[in-house]
Amino acid sequence: MALLLISGHLIRQNMLIGPEGRWREHLWLDALVDGPATANAAEKPPKIVLTTPLPINSCSADSLMLLPRVGPVLAARIDEARKSGLVFCTAEDLRRVKGIGPALSARLDTLVLYANSPQAPSDSLQMR
Repeated sequence: MALLLISGHLIRQNMLIGPEGRWREHLWLDALVDGPATANAAEKPPKIVLTTPLPINSCSADSLMLLPRVGPVLAARIDEARKSGLVFCTAEDLRRVKGIGPALSARLDTLVLYANSPQAPSDSLQMR
């Protein structure tokens, strides 16, 4: 027990408290912990964002995941609905897909082009 108390006191005095008697702001362990995370942050690919509305009836399932709150599962459901013959003409049609409620359909309404809308330009994606 005494050995544990003495080792705790030595760690506190030599590693946690600096020579001026204050707690150290940066510990020697910080370089080990932060090192790999900083390296991975620099290697992230650029994020692809929409610059124009997405044509929901003709885009790929991967493109659907660019929409906010649309992940792989919801994109697959939208794609299956299109394959089964559903043509999206209004935000009300979006609600027919399981997982899209009134709030999400209202949010996606301004971000997609429907069947009766003019076609989107081909440069609707931009790297950031």
